[in-house]
Amino acid sequence: MALLTCCQQTFQNVTGYEQAIDDVAELQVQVHECYSEITKTSDQIISAVREEYITKAALETLQQDFEASITHSSTEIRMDFQSSLDVISNQVSVNQNLLEEYIRFKGALIELGRVGNAFTAELSNEQLAFKENGQTIAFISNQSLVITNAEIRYRLSLGDESRGWFDFIPRTSGNLSIVWRDATK
Repeated sequence: MALLTCCQQTFQNVTGYEQAIDDVAELQVQVHECYSEITKTSDQIISAVREEYITKAALETLQQDFEASITHSSTEIRMDFQSSLDVISNQVSVNQNLLEEYIRFKGALIELGRVGNAFTAELSNEQLAFKENGQTIAFISNQSLVITNAEIRYRLSLGDESRGWFDFIPRTSGNLSIVWRDATK
C-alpha cells in the first residue's frame, strides 16, 4: 500500500509537470509572436526614418549652403541666390556670367531684385510697389492701382458685373470706340 501511495504522488506530480510544459509551450508561442511584431515594427520604423529624414552629411551640406546664403544684421535679413550661366564654347570659364538675385527682409518690408538691374519690387504692410532706379513707378494700395504710364494693348473696361461695362477699344483706323457691354452678356 505504501508503494501505491508513493506512485500516486509521483503520477500527480507528473500531471503537474505536463501542465507546466503546456504553459511553457504556450509562452514560447507568445514570445515568438511578440518577437515577430517587434521585428515588423522595427522594419516599419527604419523604413519611415529613411523616407522622412535626411542623412547627417546631407544636413551638414544644407546647413553650410544656408549659412553662406543668409546674412543678417540689426536692420535686415538678406537671402542671396546665385546661379551660373555657362555658354558652350572653347573657353567656358571666360564666358561664365554670375547672376545674383535677392530677397531682402527689412523690418516689415520685403524687397525682390537682381543686382545690376534697375527694377525691384517691394511688399510692405501698406502696398506692393514696383520701382525703377529707386523711384516708384506703380503701386497697389487701398484697393487702387496707381501707375505712372500704362499701355493697354486691346481693351480697357470700366464697370462691374452687376451694372455692366464700358469698353474702350482702339480701332484699326486709329480711332477709339467706347462700347457698352451689358452685364447679362
